[in-house]
Amino acid sequence: MQLIRKALFATAIAAGFIANAQASATIQTLNITWYKDGQIIDQGRHIVNDGTSLATYQHRGEQEVGYANCTSAAGTTRLSAETKFVGRSLLIRPVAVNAGKVQLSVSAIDTALDGIRKTGTAECTSEVVDVHGYTASEIPVELADGQTVEVPLNNPSTGLC
Repeated sequence: MQLIRKALFATAIAAGFIANAQASATIQTLNITWYKDGQIIDQGRHIVNDGTSLATYQHRGEQEVGYANCTSAAGTTRLSAETKFVGRSLLIRPVAVNAGKVQLSVSAIDTALDGIRKTGTAECTSEVVDVHGYTASEIPVELADGQTVEVPLNNPSTGLC
């Protein structure tokens, strides 16, 4: 059994990578532990590469917040219902596997709702969902056999290993 580890710090996460050779196919599993303020907030295990295809890992928690969006053009007013994700989300997408290395793209969200406020005119009023927290998009990560790497996500209270 080969052990590959990766550390990402900043959005509440920890992940380890294990590659098991089975016959001619290599099964590659990602062990995920999500941290915030030094505490584990979620754990999981995901097969990233089953030897025939690559699979994305996604963890999503909390809620979609609905809001109204009003647009006005050429004398026509249009009101539409929209949603915005508020909470924690982790997306780990395998990009490539090459010679025992796995290249991943990591995106993470950890936000909280501050409120919904109105904006616009009396004839065309929209809502804005105000949130605070952290978002990291498409952070490139490469995991190699026996390697430990830390990738900062610019938020010291949360992390991914």
